[in-house]
Amino acid sequence: MPSPVSSPPPASPCSDLDSLRLSEILDADSRPTFLLDLDLRIGSTAIVELPPFKDAIFPIVCNEALRLDEPLYEALFVCSAAPATDLLDAQPKSSMTFARFKTWAEYTTDHEASDDPSAAVTCVYGGVLWSRSTIRRRWRLISGNQASRELDTQPPTSKTWPRYTLDDIETATVTAGRAAASILTLSVPSQPAAASNSRDAADTISGETTLSSYAPCIPLSSPEKAVADWTVAHPKGVLSNHVQYARTVDWARTPLGPMESWSREFRQAANLCMANPHPAALFWGSELTMLYNEAYAAEVAGKKHPSLMGTGFSGPFAELWDYAGPIFAECARTGTSVRKDYDYLPIDREGIVEETFYSWSFTPLYGGTDRILGFYNAPFETTQEVIGKRRMQMITRLGESTAQVKSVDRFWPCVIGCLQDFHYDVPFAFLYSINDNETDWMTSRASPARGGSVTICQFQGALGVPKGHAATPPVLDINASRSDGFIPSFRKAIRNQEAVFLTTTDGSLPTGLIADFRWRGFGDPCHQAIVLPLRPTDEDSVLAVLVLGIAPRRIFDQEYESFVRTLNRQLATSLASTILYESEVRRAREAAVLAAKQQELLKEELSLQANRMRHMTEFSPLGMFLINSDGVLLEANDQFFEMTGMDKEHQASMSWTDCVADASQDLILRAWTQMHDTKTSWSGELLLKSKHTDENRTQKNVEHWVLFTAHVETARDGSLKSVMGSITDISHLKWAHRIQKQQLEEAEEMRRQQNEFIDITSHEIRNPLSAILQCAEEISSCLTEAPAACLTNETLASCHEAAATITLCAQHQKIIVDDILTVSKLKSNLLQITPCADKPQNIVRRGIKMFESEALAKDIRLEVEFSPAKDGVPDRAVMLDPSRVLQILINLISNAIKFTVSCSNRVITVGTAMRNNQPTEADVPGLHFAPRETECQNLGSTDGWGDGSPVYVCFKVRDTGCGLTSEEQKALFQRFKQASPRTHARYGGSGLGLFISKKLTELHGGQIGMASTAGQGTTFFFYIQARNSPLAKSASTVDNSKHIKHQIEGNLNRALLSSQSSCRPNSPKTTRLAASTARTASRPLANSHILVVEDNLINQKVLVKQLEKLGSQVSVANDGLEALAYIKKTHFCIDDGLKLSLILMDLEMPNMDGLACVREIRLMECSNEISGQIPVIAVTANVRDSHVSAAREAGMDDIVTKPLSMQNLLDKMTPWLPITAWGLESSFYDDRHDRARAVYNSH
Repeated sequence: MPSPVSSPPPASPCSDLDSLRLSEILDADSRPTFLLDLDLRIGSTAIVELPPFKDAIFPIVCNEALRLDEPLYEALFVCSAAPATDLLDAQPKSSMTFARFKTWAEYTTDHEASDDPSAAVTCVYGGVLWSRSTIRRRWRLISGNQASRELDTQPPTSKTWPRYTLDDIETATVTAGRAAASILTLSVPSQPAAASNSRDAADTISGETTLSSYAPCIPLSSPEKAVADWTVAHPKGVLSNHVQYARTVDWARTPLGPMESWSREFRQAANLCMANPHPAALFWGSELTMLYNEAYAAEVAGKKHPSLMGTGFSGPFAELWDYAGPIFAECARTGTSVRKDYDYLPIDREGIVEETFYSWSFTPLYGGTDRILGFYNAPFETTQEVIGKRRMQMITRLGESTAQVKSVDRFWPCVIGCLQDFHYDVPFAFLYSINDNETDWMTSRASPARGGSVTICQFQGALGVPKGHAATPPVLDINASRSDGFIPSFRKAIRNQEAVFLTTTDGSLPTGLIADFRWRGFGDPCHQAIVLPLRPTDEDSVLAVLVLGIAPRRIFDQEYESFVRTLNRQLATSLASTILYESEVRRAREAAVLAAKQQELLKEELSLQANRMRHMTEFSPLGMFLINSDGVLLEANDQFFEMTGMDKEHQASMSWTDCVADASQDLILRAWTQMHDTKTSWSGELLLKSKHTDENRTQKNVEHWVLFTAHVETARDGSLKSVMGSITDISHLKWAHRIQKQQLEEAEEMRRQQNEFIDITSHEIRNPLSAILQCAEEISSCLTEAPAACLTNETLASCHEAAATITLCAQHQKIIVDDILTVSKLKSNLLQITPCADKPQNIVRRGIKMFESEALAKDIRLEVEFSPAKDGVPDRAVMLDPSRVLQILINLISNAIKFTVSCSNRVITVGTAMRNNQPTEADVPGLHFAPRETECQNLGSTDGWGDGSPVYVCFKVRDTGCGLTSEEQKALFQRFKQASPRTHARYGGSGLGLFISKKLTELHGGQIGMASTAGQGTTFFFYIQARNSPLAKSASTVDNSKHIKHQIEGNLNRALLSSQSSCRPNSPKTTRLAASTARTASRPLANSHILVVEDNLINQKVLVKQLEKLGSQVSVANDGLEALAYIKKTHFCIDDGLKLSLILMDLEMPNMDGLACVREIRLMECSNEISGQIPVIAVTANVRDSHVSAAREAGMDDIVTKPLSMQNLLDKMTPWLPITAWGLESSFYDDRHDRARAVYNSH
């Protein structure tokens, strides 16, 4: 089953927040808010439509709260720009008052804190407390908290805002300012007149005098977790490990003294230092005693912590005094804070003197006095930023410089030159290029340096290494037996193609060899180095080895390792680009030389080709031509003129078409029009006027056909320039095609005649067979009904057996005819598989039921073996063709009965099973499948099989008969072949049964085989492909009902057979009882009126007699015309007409056949000439599927094939006639047939 579609993942809160628009956020705010663009001035177009006043404010956006408050909106953006006399507001808002508000709203400065009143963050205007904020130095967002205001001329029309006095606002503002002094500074312009006017205009509200919920203030209280003062004797709260350690320090032994003696101001500074999440430290007193927080200990002090706590620069930080002492002294002298950015500080915090950089500041602390008591230090380490920038510069310079290099030989000196300026990151370096077998670098690319061949390293340059030093010889042999110096590390790096880390600790970096290097940078000796194999990004061969010294004042950590990998990738990329460029240059140079040579060769080749084409055209068997755009033949070879018979000298426009026969003239003219107008090529077959010349003179009067192929050539302007092409003589092909077509038509005609002959023969054989069967049944019926006194039991039995023998012979002849028809269908590929839902067990039961009486008569025990399926549901319906499967089972069971009847142990077992996997020969001991003659059919390639899962249905028929030898088995499953010549003499048969079974099995996508041992019996096994059916339940219901019916019939057959077999000459009572019982069931067609349409008078007479004996009133017609005339006399056409219940109609009749007659009947029903519908059953000897389909399409309700038995005919008539009590009669017929078959086989 297809997997279910998964729902999309929920959107993250960030993505939902990003999807919000500014207007939505502002409209959700209940405060009046608008947005200004500080870059827009007078003359710019605002989003909000306002009158173009010079002194007005032009907002970009106004939220919903401001738009709905019309008086406030007009006071800000409409009335404020008009003269004071036009204001609707009763408040004294002069143009100066609005001007100050406008100046405050549009005020811009680099620092918000200023003595200018316009620089304040808040302002009161129009009874509203306004606050502003600036976004990206352009957008000004202004929001208001409304105080008391009242418009005399017009009351508010929308929202009513709470009103407050100016004193309330100033009081709340001061409170909020103290709570967030570092964030906002509330400033009210000191205008007495305006303030007094605001107080006069405001309404005083009794009770609460606080600001609205939008005032910038928060409630402050004691912290829940943090410690307010860690220096007290018993601090309350959670103390960090660092603070706990600070409390354990013996401060009494430091210049600071015990914590109990610390001043209040110093305690505040100490708490501020410890609470800071960033690195912070206090340097207190003239001794600069240190106290620092946890971040300072982790990021700055390093391993100097905890010994650094409570000491000064005479302790662990002594190495910094020379640098920091003057800075402290200057800060103490001037009292001015000191700030340093990216300041270099060599600190020994990890066991080595590190190259560190800090951005820090020293702030003097007064401790509540007028003199400096200490300093506050806030350092931020910027080492990674400085070092990373420096390293990136190195990599960038390498990329830019090496990009200008045009050859690999110049690449190596360029690398050394780029590393020259980076002293601190490259204390020393040297580089060796690698050449395998002392060849050039191009050869080395084809031979990766992995050991095994002679690898020579050539010195290319060094930094920090004295010239001619022993560590850098001019040439190194990597594969030599020497293992001194850097050879082992080179060998390892080249072999593994990975960087090799060297250190003096494990001896991989020889200390004695590098002792006299000229160290760059700080001059400190290196204790670590790394060997980098350089190879292009698209190659596997190492072309060079670069040795870099690790900076002695840096720790080789992950970041340093990442820098080395980035450097190596950059070198690899640049090296690949250089190699590619050099290869392209070399390739271009070689290509130029090669092109010059090829040009000379092409000239010679062109001349040779021209000569060849000239000769090819002259001797070619094709006729070649060139025609210009006007249709004039310009050039053509001799073969063209010879084939067309044209004159070479006189050529006019379209004269070349004169050689084309009249039958092809229209075709060639349409082709020329197509090529001339659409500029497309054309190819076709043309008939010429000249006759084809046959050199062998074996063919006479052969038409001259040519294949005309033309290609158009167009000019630059798209017009037709010329048409060139060829003509090929295809006269022999056309002649052969015509002969082949004639032979195919003759073969088809022969096959049609053969099939027609078989059909006619079958028809003529089946017609008398039908009469024979019916007469035999009539004899048996009469004998059964005869008085017991007339005939003795022996005579009755003898007559019954004679009639049954006649019936059996007719049935045997019918089987042979059916086999011949089946073979004919197989040969013509007319036999098809028609799938439907059925249960394999029911098919087996039907096959067993057909032979139950015969087996009982011959004392053969029939057994059924149903193997359970793997899923535990063996009895389920599948899609298969039950009629074909039953046909195979009938052939196999009849053969088993034939070869078992003469044995002492007579047992036949029929079984079926279903499985998911294809059966094999190993499933049955000794089984050998018959070889396939066709490919296995795929059930999914045809319609009607459904979409159920595939399944294999297996059947087997096992007998205890005489068995077969290995030689006899080889002749089976072939047409008209039997196991041996004596088989036909002893057992009879046509030799078609197994052949037909094999073909039917292969048509059903399966195989058939056998396992047999002479004298022990035979097992026939076959399987077919099927599909599980979704209609299992409905099919099961139908099959169960059929099975119950067959059981009832079988019980009756066995009962009658038992009663008749027990009859003796001295038991006439039994014979009379059977006759009486038969007579009670002898008229099932009472009250029915049947019309028999049959041209064969014998069949007509026999059928009429049988129907009348069964109680029906019968009328006859010799052809379709008589039948139509009779119908017009029935109650279907006229009132009080003759009664008619059903029509039995033959198909092959003179004057009007059965198909034409039934079509006419259906047309009369449609035109209401016939009221209702007349049941019509075809009785025919034409049994092909095409004949049956044609009969149903013509309008037949059902079909009965000849030879027919009355039992079969009664079954077909059941849906249209009220037939009753016919099952008992059926048992008499079947029982007599079984006894006759036994007698026939015994003879």
